[in-house]
Amino acid sequence: MSLGAPQYWGLLLAQVLLSLIVLGLLALLRRVAAGQPGPEVWTRAMAWVVLGMGLSGWAVLQTGPAWWIVYAFGSGMLLLGIGLLGEGLRRFLGRPMRTRGLLIGVAIAVIVILGFGAAGRPFGSLLWVSAMAALMWLNVGWVAWRSMRPGFLAIHLGLLLSALVLAAGWITRGVVLAQAGSQHWREALPEANAWLLMLSFVASGTLALLFVLLVNFRLAEKLRAEAVRDPLTGALNRRGFEDRSSRLMALSAQLGQSVTVLVLDIDHFKNVNDQHGHQVGDLVLKALSALVHRAKRETDLFARLGGEEFCLVLPGTDVPGARVFAERLRHSFEVLEIDTGSRFLRCTMSIGVAYASAAMLQSQRVDLVDLLHQADEALYEAKRAGRNRLRFYASPEVVSSRLDSRLFATTSTPSGFGASRPAWGDLPAGR
Repeated sequence: MSLGAPQYWGLLLAQVLLSLIVLGLLALLRRVAAGQPGPEVWTRAMAWVVLGMGLSGWAVLQTGPAWWIVYAFGSGMLLLGIGLLGEGLRRFLGRPMRTRGLLIGVAIAVIVILGFGAAGRPFGSLLWVSAMAALMWLNVGWVAWRSMRPGFLAIHLGLLLSALVLAAGWITRGVVLAQAGSQHWREALPEANAWLLMLSFVASGTLALLFVLLVNFRLAEKLRAEAVRDPLTGALNRRGFEDRSSRLMALSAQLGQSVTVLVLDIDHFKNVNDQHGHQVGDLVLKALSALVHRAKRETDLFARLGGEEFCLVLPGTDVPGARVFAERLRHSFEVLEIDTGSRFLRCTMSIGVAYASAAMLQSQRVDLVDLLHQADEALYEAKRAGRNRLRFYASPEVVSSRLDSRLFATTSTPSGFGASRPAWGDLPAGR
């Protein structure tokens, strides 16, 4: 590639301006997405890249006896910046940074550059920096490649391609200089740098844009998750529950699976709030939610319908299985000691259960609204029967399931699981 002095310096100026724009964009991204890991590291990394690029570029144009000393430290800053871009991507993706290893690698690179200069072989320094910078960019591409996941494939592929182009720029620079040899490297330097600048100009702007898109996609994903989750308990809210449960019901009918719905309600929850305060009430809600999250399967849906009322949708669960699961859940919450900071508190809950067979779902004789209504009726019966128990809605499938009839919501007799305990009560502190 043959460039005149005006074209070369114009390309260099354009690259410097683009680097400053990228630095400003990342600094703005750092402020806008203050809670996101990554932008802060990228901003520092780009600052090192700009500083190192300017210092090493100035040094290599000098002819003094110690220009390679300045070049060594400028190149070290440049390599540190490139490495931090990769480490920032690792941090953004939730993986640990390897800063110590990066610093050791950069220190070794600087020592090697100084060694070449001290030996009177500054040409080797330029080839060494080209090789190290290419390896740094390949590492950035490797991090992007290993972290690909659905929904972000295009962005990660773009990061990979941008890193490969930047690595190719440094490799091309090294090849051009190597072909010129140690006697004529200064004459070949403008051409070598021109290749590097041209490829870097294309890829560095794209890389910055992809970083911005990556953060925006993460924030959008977080907002979508928050829009369907109850912030206190982490359970689905009504919006998220309605959306996911409708798809789950359709899938269950398609696969020929039964569905069981549980409605959970904390007994005498108003008394907890009145006597201990809403902060303690929130602790009780979070304790129940944590218990359910540990007990449920990945395919089960758990939602907070409002106040102290929760709902569980269990696909592929028959009546005996629902009874075992619900009773274990009820008993686990009954014996759970909730630390309020000043004392331990025990609470109980009542559970209403509704069941629909695969045949009922496929024939559309029942839907989710029906099951929720039936589970609510069973819940109210459990409360009327003394609380801290479970009741099944007595649908034909439940009646024919050999389930103890005392568990049906059509009766008011106890559940058969033993005497009812107090709905809630305090335990001595330190127990």
